[in-house]
Amino acid sequence: MQNIPIHQLQEKTDHSFLISRFGPEQISRKHSRDLGAHRDDHYIFFMMLKGSGSTIVDFENKIIREKQLYYILPEQVHYRIQSRKAEGWYIAVDPSLVDPSCRNTFESWLGFQEPIDLRPEDAEDMDQLLSILHRKTDHSSGDKLNLNIAYSLLRSFFEMAADVVRIRENSDANSRTAELSFQFKNLLNKHIRKYKSPSDYAKMLHISESYLNECLKKYTGSPVSFWIRYNIILEAKRLLYFSDLNVKQIANDLGFEDHSYFSRFFSKETGMTALNFRKKFRD
Repeated sequence: MQNIPIHQLQEKTDHSFLISRFGPEQISRKHSRDLGAHRDDHYIFFMMLKGSGSTIVDFENKIIREKQLYYILPEQVHYRIQSRKAEGWYIAVDPSLVDPSCRNTFESWLGFQEPIDLRPEDAEDMDQLLSILHRKTDHSSGDKLNLNIAYSLLRSFFEMAADVVRIRENSDANSRTAELSFQFKNLLNKHIRKYKSPSDYAKMLHISESYLNECLKKYTGSPVSFWIRYNIILEAKRLLYFSDLNVKQIANDLGFEDHSYFSRFFSKETGMTALNFRKKFRD
């Protein structure tokens, strides 16, 4: 079985974050070398100032257009961004540097965050802030890096980005509903192979199934059962892409005793058979 490659931030920097400004030439040259699917152990943010870029995140096409913000979570499988005419910012950051309330906001969608339109004034403010941060961390300037200043600027950027997300979603990341949704996501990622019933997760959270369902519908727009199905299918897709296990073995790996049921479940949720999915993405 192939392992999903994990790109580690510590191999690229000693400061738990990277920031770079990209232009048409840089993004074409730098990001076209390795288009293989991988995970990162850190967050990645793209702020597109001009042009557009595209990538595939968990097998879904994403297009980031001018004056849009997009981010990729550590657990998401994705390809490098591709573009020929684009300008903007790239930020990679260890999750430990992101305030918990911001992390709750960034991860509130449980897996399908979309590029976010920025108002002109927000785009300008973020661009100026990131320009200052980049200048402060640019080794060619000869100035010694002051991490306290750099981290303060980073925190300001995350607060601005999280505020944009909250406005779009009209949600409160510090609410009880948001916190339960975040806790549910973490449990789902850990236990999806063993537990597939909404009642299982409600018990782990020490709340009623109806209350958990109410919170998830309010915060994400979808019920608990939807997210359970979504995560099962996502893990199945990853195994189909990254391993040579047959469908029966994948069904067993995901906790299905009846592989025929798993096959029907996959076809119903995706509109294609598991083998057709593998052929589409690997051949």
